[in-house]
Amino acid sequence: MKALAPAFDFVVAGASDIGRVREKNEDSIVVGSLDSGRTLSTTELLEGWRGGGERGPFAIVCDGMGGAAGGEIASELAAAVVWREIATTPKTADVEVFARLLRRALRVASGEVHATASREGLRGMGTTAAAVAIVGDCLVIANVGDSRVYVMRDQCLSQVTRDQSLASVMLSAGRTPAEAAVVGGAILQAIGVGPDVEPSLSFAQLRRHDRILLCSDGLHGLLDDVVIQKALLDGGEPAACVDLLVNCARIAGGTDNISCLLIEVRGDRFAVAQPNERPTFHEFDPQKEGAPALTSTSYVARRLAARAGVDTDPGPPILPVTGQHRAFIEPTAAPGSGEARRFLASGGLPRVAWVAMVLGAIAITWLLLR
Repeated sequence: MKALAPAFDFVVAGASDIGRVREKNEDSIVVGSLDSGRTLSTTELLEGWRGGGERGPFAIVCDGMGGAAGGEIASELAAAVVWREIATTPKTADVEVFARLLRRALRVASGEVHATASREGLRGMGTTAAAVAIVGDCLVIANVGDSRVYVMRDQCLSQVTRDQSLASVMLSAGRTPAEAAVVGGAILQAIGVGPDVEPSLSFAQLRRHDRILLCSDGLHGLLDDVVIQKALLDGGEPAACVDLLVNCARIAGGTDNISCLLIEVRGDRFAVAQPNERPTFHEFDPQKEGAPALTSTSYVARRLAARAGVDTDPGPPILPVTGQHRAFIEPTAAPGSGEARRFLASGGLPRVAWVAMVLGAIAITWLLLR
């Protein structure tokens, strides 16, 4: 077995918000330390948790579906099962080995969610999933459905997952955005809808101070990449950025549950990014070995597209990043992004900042009145 890379430092923060419309929160988030084997509490995530070690954090965001009860159960169970399976895996410095273990964990979760749905009379419940871990200086990514992973490097945001949605495959097949918009948010697969699932796996090289964002479509469906990028630039520390992102999504309508996790990597394990160096990711086919496993053309996306009746998916053999946007240069028309942009432009502060300001004012007043 290869020697593990040197220890590194990281900061992780996260939140899951019910939004402004839904009666229940059907999203679930889990962050676990692969070194200690424990999961972080809600308080630790809200405040931002600083850690370090050989293996670092494992993070997953799940967005449940199938009704209030079914969606909530599906996302919580899937996140717990995937963490359970990953937490008990042996240490490995081989990214392909870890990717196969992650794929197995997601498939086990799909089987358990499906069995629970059958037993509890909740047929059709399921959940998306976006999960990441760090092996060496490489980010290992798995996704099912339309929850996303982004990497923020310097001042550029890059999406490093590909939505498994009908709209996404239609755009890849050359259909217009207007045609893709008609199909709404239909996803092409979900954990637990069937006894098995085929996660999409990919790798991305990390650089020092990269920020990794995982989120449900309650965030990225209401905020375009320009707003997300500006919130990450303006927010400061990870916990404040998470709070600002959630506030932006609520201001943009909050029509769905809003979940996000943000990890910042630090330390000498990671090389310093070169000027204008942007993240790229390679999809990994676990059924192949070596170079062919990394040059296979999006076999999961092609299979899902064919199943949906879309014949072509002209992605290149090695997938580049699916989105690179500099702030306010290539705006898109995500619902509610206009309101969120105005909020950011006005100097909107996260709740934690407002609380700090209020407490500070109270303290000053008390001192003056003594």
